Amino acid sequence: MNKKMIPIVQLFPDFEEKIDFLFQTDENFRDLCSDYMLCASMVLEDQILEYKELLRELEAEILKEILKNSNNS
Repeated sequence: MNKKMIPIVQLFPDFEEKIDFLFQTDENFRDLCSDYMLCASMVLEDQILEYKELLRELEAEILKEILKNSNNS
């Protein structure tokens, strides 16, 4: 597994294999995860409220993609 995905797997530990698969095969999912990681780093550095809300939205989108793609595999 790509080390970049560790924080995503920590968010959704029950979906580690699916996350790894999506990261390797789905460009949209990689972009979504990259956005999440950038936003998370901004929250940690600056504690900006807008980023916290965006972080929650991105978490929900990532889970939605995982669950949507779980039905297709």
